[in-house]
Order: sequence, then C-alpha cells, then structure tokens
Amino acid sequence: MKNRTNGLIVLRWRIAFLIFTTVGACLSADLVRVHVKVHTDSSYHSYCAISEWANCETVAASDFAVLFGLPLAVWGLLAYLTMGALAVWGLRRPLTPPSWPFGLLFLINLFSSIGSVLLYFVCHFIINSLCVVCIGVYFTNLSLLAVSYAELRRIGLGPFDALYGEIGSILKRPLPFSVFGSIIAAVIVLLWSTVPAYWRIDLSTGPEALAVGVTSKGHPWIGASKPKLTIEEYSDYQCPFCQRGHDEIRKLIKNHAKSVRLVHRHYPLDHTCNRMLVRPFHPFSCDYAKMAYCAQKQHRFWEANDFLFQNGRGKAPISADELAKAVGIDVSIFMRCLKSGETLSAVEDDLRAGRELRIRGTPTFVIGERIFPGRIPSEVLDSLLND
Repeated sequence: MKNRTNGLIVLRWRIAFLIFTTVGACLSADLVRVHVKVHTDSSYHSYCAISEWANCETVAASDFAVLFGLPLAVWGLLAYLTMGALAVWGLRRPLTPPSWPFGLLFLINLFSSIGSVLLYFVCHFIINSLCVVCIGVYFTNLSLLAVSYAELRRIGLGPFDALYGEIGSILKRPLPFSVFGSIIAAVIVLLWSTVPAYWRIDLSTGPEALAVGVTSKGHPWIGASKPKLTIEEYSDYQCPFCQRGHDEIRKLIKNHAKSVRLVHRHYPLDHTCNRMLVRPFHPFSCDYAKMAYCAQKQHRFWEANDFLFQNGRGKAPISADELAKAVGIDVSIFMRCLKSGETLSAVEDDLRAGRELRIRGTPTFVIGERIFPGRIPSEVLDSLLND
C-alpha cells in the first residue's frame, strides 16, 4: 500500500497534466461548436454571448478565429489531444531520460501560453470583445505550463536539459516518433481536405439588375419599385454579423426582386458619433457610414455599401480615396461631402431613429412596427411573402 501511495505521489503532476488537457480539449470542442453555429445558423445565440464586451460570438465571427485554413479552436483541440497522447505515452513507457515527455510538453505549453497572452490582447484591443470560454482556455494553457515545470522540478531537470535529453532519445529510436508524427500530419491533411470553409461569406451578389432609389425621407433602397414587403435594416460596416446579414438579405432581395424592398439605415457602433457607447468598439464605422452617405450623393450608395461590407473589417481602415476610386465617384466632391455638417447630421438622424426603436445591436431589421434583432425568422418571412 505504501509503494502504491508513493507511486501516486510521483505521478501526481502527470495525472494533473492529463486532467488539464481533458479540460482544454472540452473547452476547445465547445469553441468549435460555437464557431460552426455562429457561421451557419443565423438564429443561434450562445450562452457565452453575455454583452457587447463579453461575447464569444463576436470573437468567433472575427477573422482571428481562423488560422491556416482551419478554425483556431480546431488547432487547439488537436494540440490538447496530442499533448494528452504524449502524456499517456510517458505513463506507459519508461524512457531515458525520465523526464519524457515533459521537456517537449513544456516547450509546447510555453508557446501556447505566449499565444494565449497575444490572443487576449487581440480580443481586448482589436476585436473589442472577450470570450469567456477562450479565457478558460488561456488559463488552462498557463496551468499546463506550470504543471510541466513542476514535474521537471520533481525530477530535478531544467526545461532545456530535459528537452535536450528527449531529443537525443527520439534520434536514437526515430520509428515510433515518426509514426506518431505521421498520424498527426494525416489528421491535419484530412481536416484541410474535408472541412468546408463555412466561415467565408459570398459577397459577390452586387446591386446589378436590381432597382435602386431613395425613399421620400432620403434613405437608400434596393429591390422592388412597388414592394409588397419593405424591410429596414439598421447596420454597421464593421459588424461581423452585419456582414453575414448583408449577404443573406441581398439574396432574399434577388429572389424576390419584384416584391421585397430593403431600406438601409446607418447604426454605427462607434463612440465618436453614437452616444450610446462610451468607449471604442467599431472605431471606423462612423467614418464608413459617412462615406456611404456621400457615395449616395453621387448615386453609388449600393456599390459603396457592398465595398464597405466586404472590406470594412480589415486590419487597415479604408481611406476615402480608396473607396471613391473603387466605386467610381468624383474624389474632390466626395471629400467635400465628408467634411460637410449635413453628412454627420444624416448619420445622427439614423442613430436617433434607432434609439427611438430601442435598438441595442446590429444588424436589426424593422418591418412595420415589428423589430427583429439579428435576423428575421424564416417563418415570419414566409408568412409575410405568402399573404
């Protein structure tokens, strides 16, 4: 009994490592689920979408959620499964040096912990929203680093001494490690070849062949000249959900070009013009709304609208000159319009209308007196179109 107890004490850090890898794998699997749902199910609302500032859906919808052609959460899941397999290997197969595989695991977790810190700063300062499940992953990575170091200290080896010894062991017996590496490579290739890029949005549905105009109040519309159904959208050019909503609603208009009209209203989630926000969130969306308004003055609103949705979430902001050249409008007239007080007033009028409707997020769709945050349910559209 005493020997068994001593054996468990010796294994305590290795067992703790396996527990943490299991936790990390579960969290990563949940993040994979959230990522898929966010990009494929417009009615989905996650339990971790708590507020604007703590919202895993916003993080999942960002460009940072995909790395090398696969969701970042998939890479995390693969990493935890690989580390767990190595830890089990170390339990079942005594090797020289006795540190195996914690020198290698320490190195992996050192990089993953650095990556966790960087991703936290990306979420906080670039995406402007934190994912509570992601934070759980970050703490798991830091815990794995600490456990790896504790096991190496128990053995009496430094991380780099242990890693050097383990590399030497691998070079002496390369076959099992080659098989292990080949399995991992095969899984990655299989994922690359089978997982569709469901997160990509088709923004090729331009305004060509669709009627366009302005309402009696000066708001741009697209679709039916004599509509059976009119939809107002309150949207933001830097909102990832608005980008997807833009694609979905444009397809609806194309499929019902003689019966449905879409009216666009600006609702930038940018503290520089939206008084509902007290800190930066979508830092260029007020400027983009003004650009769209000035493009409208030169009868190119929908071209500008599509360009802004397609490029508005890039890391570098869109310049006025870039937009003007892209949609084919007079640059000097465009620049004068952007400096006009009328332009800001037009955006503020839309924001005021949105506040009166108690709009809290984008996109929000309005049909008559009915308000639909996020999307219009398909059954509602079917009912209205078939009346």
